[in-house]
Amino acid sequence: MYDMERMYMKRKRNYKKYLYTIAYIMLLRVVLQFTVGMSMFRLGMVFDLVVMMFWVGIFAAFIKSNTAQKVYYIIVVLVTTVFVVGDSVYFDYFGVISARSSFSGLKWLQEGNTLEYDITIPLVAYLITPPLVGVIYLIITNKRRDVFHLRDFGILSGVFVVQVALFLIWGNQTFERRIDFYRSDAFLFETMHDRILYSEKYGYYNYHLLDLTRIRPKQNQDTLKAEVDAYFESLPAHRTNDYSDRYAGYNVVMIVGETLETRFIDENLTPHLYEMYANGLTFDNYFTTVFQQGATCNSEFMGMSGLATITTNDWSSNICDAYSENVYPYALPAQLRDSGYDTYYFHSGYEWFYNRREMVPNYGYDTVMFQEDLIANGHPDFYDRFDTEMRYFWEDNVDFSNPFMMTLLTYSMHGAYNQSEFEKHADQLEAAYPNHAELDPEIRNYMLKLIEFDEMVGLLTDKLEEEGVLDSTLFVIYPDHYPYMMDYDTYTDYIGVDADDFHEVMRQRLVIYATDMTGEVIHTAASTIDVTPTVLNMINSNLVFDYFMGTDVLSTDENYVIFADLTITDGTNFLYLDETYYGNSQLIPTLEEALADEITMLEIQKDLLNADYFREDE
Repeated sequence: MYDMERMYMKRKRNYKKYLYTIAYIMLLRVVLQFTVGMSMFRLGMVFDLVVMMFWVGIFAAFIKSNTAQKVYYIIVVLVTTVFVVGDSVYFDYFGVISARSSFSGLKWLQEGNTLEYDITIPLVAYLITPPLVGVIYLIITNKRRDVFHLRDFGILSGVFVVQVALFLIWGNQTFERRIDFYRSDAFLFETMHDRILYSEKYGYYNYHLLDLTRIRPKQNQDTLKAEVDAYFESLPAHRTNDYSDRYAGYNVVMIVGETLETRFIDENLTPHLYEMYANGLTFDNYFTTVFQQGATCNSEFMGMSGLATITTNDWSSNICDAYSENVYPYALPAQLRDSGYDTYYFHSGYEWFYNRREMVPNYGYDTVMFQEDLIANGHPDFYDRFDTEMRYFWEDNVDFSNPFMMTLLTYSMHGAYNQSEFEKHADQLEAAYPNHAELDPEIRNYMLKLIEFDEMVGLLTDKLEEEGVLDSTLFVIYPDHYPYMMDYDTYTDYIGVDADDFHEVMRQRLVIYATDMTGEVIHTAASTIDVTPTVLNMINSNLVFDYFMGTDVLSTDENYVIFADLTITDGTNFLYLDETYYGNSQLIPTLEEALADEITMLEIQKDLLNADYFREDE
């Protein structure tokens, strides 16, 4: 009798440490919702509760030592805390929560690079510190091992099975129209293209668990290439226009303005840029369609190759992390190189950042140099934040007697916007804005950085004039993304854009300038993907246009821009994936058709990248 009582007591249920852990995990979930703006009134919270109760409990049930259980629970608590705090920081900069592919970005934090990102402890860390300490204390001081009866997981298992069944159903639905698939839960579940919406519907913890464990089957390369072949064959041939070959034989200087916000350009603050924007070809319906993460890398890729980036969670939407070994023989520098141009790429930053040392030559650049090269080649005091010091690149390396394409990726305007070294331009800011002391400190610092960028443009034009080639050079200047490291409300308030109108924030201006231009505004919708075909047409319309997903926007009055969230616009009217619409309602059918076409393009782009489609054309 005594032995039976002991056995009963030994197996008596005890869930205290388990319940402490689950309660803390769900508290984290609630706090995160306020941090990233997730809705609390969807099934995601229920899914998360079921998933975490099931998986945390299943593993704990098989741990027989009380000490081992404590260690296990503390590890669970710390790991979930790291994810929530990390996602809070990540969201502050990129507007999304992280993914498995985001871990590759940890390498960027080496060599002190955290300073430029001005990474600070987020509010969520302060909010959860007391409960974190409390739950660890409760776990450590609990003297009894948690005892589970497996049948206690019956209900949770049943709900979990229902979840799995729903996922299987969503993954095997059929749709009359392709666009209906993209608007369905099946597409959301398959691609996780909207991480916050996915977390709201199916659970934040569930999202991370699936993202970390999901394995994609290897695809047949021949099949992928056949699909890409068919797509390119279906595209209309390039049409010439009044600008075709007008600048044949001209040098090309392409400047990717890191965090260039073109609304800040004015006659007094940035005289060199203003000259180009006032007298060149400017595109007022141009958008920087940021495909996070890796916004700068993706913008470079689109601007140089005429190809799209992708919005996906299977591997990475960061082209440089996922596809740095691919080749792009029809990119703008490659085609100009093959037609006799010397091609140069210069960047003040580190060569390892975004795998650029490996990736950039694949666009067709013969000379590729970074700050490491300048420091090693006679400029030990080179300072990457000052764009004016980029002059060492062209002074030491460019042969101005031959036709050339030179691409500069600048650096000064990158955040954070608290860098005192740019105070060297305070007098210029005072002259341009006598009341600059009234400006928000971040806005003021950004303006100082912009002056540095403008002075670099001035140094370059002076050098080209000195070499006698300024009048035979075509400039192409475009931003990579908006200043996402600036306080968003401060930024949108200053530029006069509704903070909720994220797509309008991405409206910038592309400028193409030569000294013989007198100023013209192009209203055709355009984005970074359209830069290469437009410029190539102006230089040599006889080169290959068959493998671009962008459009020569001087050849058409009708073009569409698709954003990473699958919103589409013609520059004036906007159709969202969820069918929300702003603009002329009579154009909804037209934008519906364009949206389907553009999403198909993104699908094909993923096939192109996964197959390294151009490898055989090298």
